[in-house]
Parts: sequence; structure tokens; C-alpha cells
Amino acid sequence: MKIKTLTLMTFLAITVLPSLSYASPKVTSREYKVFLDPIHFSYGNEASNINRYFSAAKTAIENSITRNVTGAMSFDTQREIRFYDTQGSCTLKNMGYSFRERIENGKKEVTLKYRGYDHYITDFKDLTSHVSGAKTKLEDDITRKDNLGFVVVSSKSTTVPTSRSINDFEDINTLFAGFKNDYDLSNNRALNQVSGLTIYERKYAGATIDLGEFDADLELSLWYTQMPYANLNPVIAEISFKYSDQNANFTQKVVNRAALSFGALKGLAQYNAPTSTATKTQFVYQYQANFCN
Repeated sequence: MKIKTLTLMTFLAITVLPSLSYASPKVTSREYKVFLDPIHFSYGNEASNINRYFSAAKTAIENSITRNVTGAMSFDTQREIRFYDTQGSCTLKNMGYSFRERIENGKKEVTLKYRGYDHYITDFKDLTSHVSGAKTKLEDDITRKDNLGFVVVSSKSTTVPTSRSINDFEDINTLFAGFKNDYDLSNNRALNQVSGLTIYERKYAGATIDLGEFDADLELSLWYTQMPYANLNPVIAEISFKYSDQNANFTQKVVNRAALSFGALKGLAQYNAPTSTATKTQFVYQYQANFCN
């Protein structure tokens, strides 16, 4: 009798009772970002402009954490960036998502990202992709905010390589099975280039901050709204550093040193943007004021 009862309970658990899903957020990456005033940079003098800034940043960070910043900021890559959404309604933006295309050296990748203020809600978002080479991460984005020390936003994203031309939601539904299963939005819903904008990003990298158990990689990103030439100024300049661990085992010393390094960068008021735009994505959406209307 006990055996039959146990068998029945097992049967119900497998075939009848609903399964419960529990969030278990494991933040494997943390990125700190500060917007700089683009007036300090121009395409014709990029290297010297960046070396001047990096010299000041290196000194400020080393004085703050009593550890070394090694390497140098040298040109790393240039790539084209486009965001896509539905013009007139901004379906993705209103759902908390962004959809970005990057083209570098002739190779294209797209990223579907959800941003929120709750790690648990963010972690529940299903960004599963069956495309070979797909990479998913749960990340903290730490940014400077006017009148606040800093703001932490949780983001979950999946990046996949693709050769598809982006036209409509069929492209998202095909590449991101989890998103399709959760929302089942029509394949025919149009996707348009947000604000009609193509960003030409030039990235400088190569320096690291010794945080103790982990090193943080420094990057300086310059965004131009046209192919850069002569003394063209970027529309956005951003310094950032990131450290990561697949097991999310960040010690108190590491996170404290990262916070101090972030504070040191924020303290370089002469270089920082006068006001803090929330994100680079927000800049793209605001570039054409009526895109979402």
C-alpha cells in the first residue's frame, strides 16, 4: 500500500502538479561607468587626449586604493552600433528591453538585454538562445547619478553571432527562443533603426586596475554619429572598468576597492560630463525626440 501511494504521489508530481521556478541571481560581472565631457576629445587628437585623461585617472585611482594601475590605453577597435525598436510605440523599450546590433571587422552580433532594478525579476527573464556561440550574463551596471553617490542597475543579456538583416520581430523570435516563448509577439511587427542612428564607436583599452583577487579592465569608449574625420568631436565619451567571475565570488576587499576606484574617477570633475545621462542606450532613443511617438 505504501509503495502504491508513493508511486501515485510521484506520478502527480511529475505529470500534474505545476513546477515552480525560483530565481537564484548570480551576478557574474560588475561594470562601473562615468560619462566624460566630449569636449575634451576629438578624432584628430584622440590618442593624446586619451593619454592625458588616463594619466590623471591612473594617479587618482592609485592614490585612492594604494594599488597599481598597469598598462596603457591604446586603440582597440572601431565598430558600428545600431539599436532597433518599433517606431511610434517603442515596444521593446516599454517592456524594459533593448536590441542592439554591432558590426566589427565585417562580423555581426546582436544583443537582447533587459534592464531593471531588481536582481530577482531581472534573473527570471528568459533570454535563452539556441544559436551556437550564444553568451548570457547577469551584470551590475554602476553609474554616476546627479545628487546621488551612484546607481546600480541589474541587466541580463544574451549576445549571439548572426548574419541576419534586422527587419521585424521575426529576427528576435528566431534568435531568442526564450523571449518568443514568454511574449509570442507577432513576427510581422516592424523593427526600425532607433532614431535612424548609426553609431561609430572607437574603443581604447589595455589598462587594468589591481583590485586584489581580481583585476578590472579599463575601457574608454568614444561615440560618433558619423564616420569620424579630422577634428570631429564625439557625442559621448565614457570611461568604464569591469571585473567578472563566473562563480560571483567577490570579496569585500574587491568590491570596496572597486567603489573607491569609481569614486576616484567621479572626483575628476574637470573631465566629467556636466550632467549624467543615464545610459548610452537612452542617448540613442532621445536623439530623435519623436521616435517613440
